[in-house]
This record gives sequence, structure tokens and C-alpha cells, in this order.
Amino acid sequence: MSNGNPAERLEDELDRAKARGRWLSDDERAELDREADAVASQLEAKQQRDRKLMILTGVCLLIPPLWPVALGLTLFLLYPDTMARIGLAAAIAFLVGGLLLAGVLGLAMVWLTQLLF
Repeated sequence: MSNGNPAERLEDELDRAKARGRWLSDDERAELDREADAVASQLEAKQQRDRKLMILTGVCLLIPPLWPVALGLTLFLLYPDTMARIGLAAAIAFLVGGLLLAGVLGLAMVWLTQLLF
């Protein structure tokens, strides 16, 4: 909503009323304004995070051992939702694999101790 003169504000309210098919109460209008502000702040935070990740990707590209990190960051910047799901699946796989490996190593230690003593 514009904070200009009252005529612009009334015109904005008229456009909103035409779009919704009715006039909004003050509470409804305030709620819509709060939702719009929340969406705008989320969008700004995402853009800021993306800028930081692009800078970090550029730094990683300059250091050859960090090229795999740069690739991961690039994929995350291009496909954030998909990479978040892949990252969650990878984390679960690593946790399960680590637990299985710890169990196998524990059993191997028990078997080895029984074999030696």
C-alpha cells in the first residue's frame, strides 16, 4: 500500500476492493499488510543468503581443493529445494551407515577378543 497522499491510498483501497470483490475491514487490511511485510522480509533474507553463497562460491572457485564445495554451493543455488532433499537423504544415509559400521566394528572386536582369549 502506498504511503502517499490520501487520494492514492483511496485508489489503492479501491483496487484492492475490486480485486477481492468487497471492501476489507481495517483488521483484514492490517492482516494482509502484515502478511505482505512477512513475505517481503523472507524474500529479502533469501536474496541476502543467496548473495553470501555466491560470494562463498566465488572464493571456493579460487582455491582448487575447495572446488567440490563450489560445485555443491552452485547446485544449491540453482536447485535449493532439490538439494535440500538430497542433503537430508545423504545425512540420513550417513547416520545409518555410521551406526551400522559402529555395530559391525563392535561385533568384530567382540569376536576378536573371544578368539584371542
